[in-house]
Parts: sequence; C-alpha cells; structure tokens
Amino acid sequence: MHFLVALHVYFLSPLLTLLFFLVFAWVIAGWLVSFGVIDMRNPNARAIVGFLSSIVEPMCKPIRRIIPPINGVLDLSPVLVLLIIVFVRDWAIPQLLMMITAPPAIR
Repeated sequence: MHFLVALHVYFLSPLLTLLFFLVFAWVIAGWLVSFGVIDMRNPNARAIVGFLSSIVEPMCKPIRRIIPPINGVLDLSPVLVLLIIVFVRDWAIPQLLMMITAPPAIR
C-alpha cells in the first residue's frame, strides 16, 4: 500500500501541480495576447500559446458546454478547471488513499 502513497506523492501530485501552472500560464498568455503585449505573428509566441491551448482547451471545452462565456467575453471555465485540479490533488486522491490503505475496522 505504500506504493500508492508514493505514487501520489512523487507522481500524481506533481503532475497535477504542473497542470495547474499550465492552465494558469494559458490564462496569463491569453490576457497578454488580448492586450497586445504578445504578438501572435511571432512564431515562438504562437508555438507557446498553441502548446498551452492544446493542453488546456480539451479540459475547458466540456465546462464551456455547461457554463458558456458570460456576454461572450468572460470565460469561467479555466477557473473551474483550476478548482477541480486543486480539489482532486488536495482532497479527493488523499481521501481515496486513506480509504484504500486504512486497516480494516474491528467489529
């Protein structure tokens, strides 16, 4: 059972943390593009934003079907993706591991 705890601590948690920061970077990059700080004609900027979009868009698309952007401008799906990542990383997986690794109850 220690394997599952080690898997969470050394693999799943860092992977979800990296995913959290990629979503955050995608949001910041979107703001910088819309305010004209990043020029999408630059091939490096286009590659970075495209890479971030290819990772984050598949997670945001199902949420957008349920909660569309407000007035077509304010998209709340990245916020919900970040909250789901934090919930899974910090509560759901540890609770699941505690249920799996807990000793059987004495009756």
